[in-house]
Amino acid sequence: MRKIEAAARLTLMSTALLATAACSAGGATGTAASTSTAAALSSPPPPRSEQAPPVPNPLDPGGFVEDPCRSLTVAQTADLQIQELGTKKDVGIDNIKGCNWQFGANHEWRIQVAYVVPRAKNGLQNLYDQKSVGWFDHGYFVPTSVAGYPGLFSNFSDTRPHGRCDLAIGINGQMMLTTAVTGEATKDNCKAASTVAERIITTIKSGGN
Repeated sequence: MRKIEAAARLTLMSTALLATAACSAGGATGTAASTSTAAALSSPPPPRSEQAPPVPNPLDPGGFVEDPCRSLTVAQTADLQIQELGTKKDVGIDNIKGCNWQFGANHEWRIQVAYVVPRAKNGLQNLYDQKSVGWFDHGYFVPTSVAGYPGLFSNFSDTRPHGRCDLAIGINGQMMLTTAVTGEATKDNCKAASTVAERIITTIKSGGN
């Protein structure tokens, strides 16, 4: 990805930082949170209506779960024009660990990554279950796929016009890779989140090499 502009246009960053609150739209207050994560961890799960797509070739993220800052290699962050190291965060929910990368001339870009197992241990299906009871009625819920793995762009409120996009990818039957990108509102940050997620999947498959 070349410069930040090209990266965002072509799909630059990633992630999903979680917290107990709903995520803030550009400039809003509060800790950025992946609402996909919040939905995934809600209990009890609502009844199913629509079935999530199956996960082909399930992945085991191993040590990346506890150290998500390893999810992007040095070469990958350099290609994304990220000079700063990722900062490991305790998400504050079920001992989930997340990683933040902030960069840009004024740190206006943020990538957030975490690995989430819903309490129902049903991976991406948990978000489909939440949709069935209206959790995303005032936000967005857009099925997608990344590197052949099923995913969802989703949030309780539509933060995309404010420069934030949340993405959850089903990497096995129980776990989701969550990514979120926050940056310039004029950029396609959902596409950017897909690019970062794709790179992380490559990292998992290679064992971090």
